[in-house]
Amino acid sequence: MKLSNKKFSLNKSIGLSIIMSSAIIISSQAQNKPASLTTQTQIKTVNWQNTRIPDWNQITFSTMPFINTDGSFQVPQDVEKKLGYNPNRSWEEGQNIAEFMMLGDFQDSFELQKFSLADISQITGEDLTKLNLGSFGVIKLQTLGSLVSAIPELENIPIAEIKPVADLLSQKLSASVDGNQTIGNLLGRSPHLSKLDFSEIAEGANYNIDSIPGLSTTPIEEFEKWQGVYINSVPGLESVPFSQFPNPINASGGTFGIVDVAFGTDEQQRQRTISGSNKEGFAVPCNKDCAHVELSGSNAVKGKAWVSGKYQLVKGGRGILGSVNGGKEPTGRHLFGDAFKVAVWDVSEVDGMMSQALFFRVCMRNNFVDLGCTPYFIGPVPFMTYREKDPIFLGLINGDGENSISTPTGLKSSGFTFNSSPIISSSNLSNLLPPNKGSCSKKHISGTNIDALSTALSDIQDNYNSVGNYLCDGNGNCGRSLGAMQFMSYRPNVRKIIKSKSGGTKFLTRLDKGKEVTGEEMVQYFSPTEQQNLIASDTNKLLDKASKQIDPTTGKTFAGERLIERVGQMHFGGVNIPIDSEVSNANESNSVNKHGIAVVDKYSEAMKDMECID
Repeated sequence: MKLSNKKFSLNKSIGLSIIMSSAIIISSQAQNKPASLTTQTQIKTVNWQNTRIPDWNQITFSTMPFINTDGSFQVPQDVEKKLGYNPNRSWEEGQNIAEFMMLGDFQDSFELQKFSLADISQITGEDLTKLNLGSFGVIKLQTLGSLVSAIPELENIPIAEIKPVADLLSQKLSASVDGNQTIGNLLGRSPHLSKLDFSEIAEGANYNIDSIPGLSTTPIEEFEKWQGVYINSVPGLESVPFSQFPNPINASGGTFGIVDVAFGTDEQQRQRTISGSNKEGFAVPCNKDCAHVELSGSNAVKGKAWVSGKYQLVKGGRGILGSVNGGKEPTGRHLFGDAFKVAVWDVSEVDGMMSQALFFRVCMRNNFVDLGCTPYFIGPVPFMTYREKDPIFLGLINGDGENSISTPTGLKSSGFTFNSSPIISSSNLSNLLPPNKGSCSKKHISGTNIDALSTALSDIQDNYNSVGNYLCDGNGNCGRSLGAMQFMSYRPNVRKIIKSKSGGTKFLTRLDKGKEVTGEEMVQYFSPTEQQNLIASDTNKLLDKASKQIDPTTGKTFAGERLIERVGQMHFGGVNIPIDSEVSNANESNSVNKHGIAVVDKYSEAMKDMECID
């Protein structure tokens, strides 16, 4: 995969850089069954039109299956400042989605912000007013001014009658405040006090939610920065059935079909499909590695394929955030609205079965800034499982996308069986994750941009999931080249990274013995982010060494483009390779000298992509 270095902007004033990382996990499933089977009982279903659909009256955030991968999402501080809240988050395999998804992610789908705590309490039957004030995540994001703006009646209440407010003023101010005056009078005389925030005081164990009058009856959307509150930081929200959200979940369309035959990745050229994305449409063809289930039923679906999102990606997302994850998401369908996407996932010809998985997205918008939504890349969350000849709900069949084409992930399903094979519970999404946006200010002492040169060196090597053949060098070191920069597996720093992961030692043993490993496994133990960090470190060391050598064309130390060229030569042929050597690689397709020149060109391209002035 090629590194992508692009500069995003919003109204020419907000620089946006998205840093993503997602580890691919090979799960050890209970009784050697796939996640979709072992967690199927968590998805309660109801019979409808002779098939099963989720019973959303009984499904809540807390009862959803756990996510099967690790990952994270991060934006620069300037974007966070413009939004007014921190949208960054990370997740780990085995977490519930309520722990890392935010209210803002569902503001246009479930509209959870329209809830008040009183509304939630009425649905769940739980008295939330006696809970600790700090359990309501909204409060920690409020200032005195924003709290009064959300609950205007507070202006007329004496300070002494609202203990959290009285204590806030007592702790933050050196002089005492007349507790008999109203909050409105205080802010009228001292408007600067409206900026005092509750981030610390809200943690106090001696405050209940009802210690602030009107707090429990005020809709969440009235509070400032509510978009950045986690689902599990709104008391009781995890226990509300999806069918009782302000914008309840509903089936989109009413088409049903039958899972006729399950096909693996040996299938090619599937032109008639019902899978895709909101961005491309839901009839995106597949050319290669087209694992899918062929459908039967009405003329609208008969003979068509629902292609697996584990093996095929399509364009997704909107706005600036649409570029996250390379602008890609698993191909699939929206059976129940836009809150999440449903993808066919594991497909077994052997068992005649297929599983589904859910994928979620990040959305960022407030009253002043709309950055859009990422593609649906957060997943997979196991969903439902079907056998051949089972009826299946398909939603709205509306076509479009016939002129597009999906992108293979490179995974294969040959011989896969649900009942006896270990399940690789993630797509190869991390190979498509865009690396860190380069920094124009990150320079070596020579003036060479570290990120641009790192990009140039890795851009002409293999993909992040590359695993080379087993070989030995002249010093007796044996191993395999790994990743975008072909790091040898015998390198101490590479081994240290791999050993730090669960199962890493066993993985190294397999590498050392020359046993077969997949690119998907490799990325699990040596992620794109870790490769990038090592690339940057190696680049810096090469620059240090090359900048001290004498350029025979000038008689001076290497500098400028010649320095970059020399680093490219050393990267290709080793640090002791003679300057401007014409030594070629094994198939004579490239020489040391030509490689150095190519790196100069790639460096120039990277600088332009980063919009840096060289």
